[in-house]
Amino acid sequence: MEIAKFVGICEEHGYDWCEGEYAGKTGYFVGCEVLETVAHFTPEAIEKNEWPLLEKEITQGKNIRHITRVVGYYSRIENWNKSKKGELDDRHLGQYKVESLAAK
Repeated sequence: MEIAKFVGICEEHGYDWCEGEYAGKTGYFVGCEVLETVAHFTPEAIEKNEWPLLEKEITQGKNIRHITRVVGYYSRIENWNKSKKGELDDRHLGQYKVESLAAK
């Protein structure tokens, strides 16, 4: 994975990051304040691995679940189908407009 992409994904997921040195190796510290975790990645490790493996290092095996509150109750979204997750993404973007059939 390219380093710029890695940094962008870290920011999208709300992870804090900074450049720094650990054990004599320069790289990037990435932390999750909610889980109280920090990991150090060398540029080589970032370029060699894909995001799912890198995120496992950031979360350090701690269980993270994504939940949302819709219509008065909380629901885990891991089991939602693609369409339902798309609706949630639209809600986050504030796209509530219903297209008119006459416009099509």
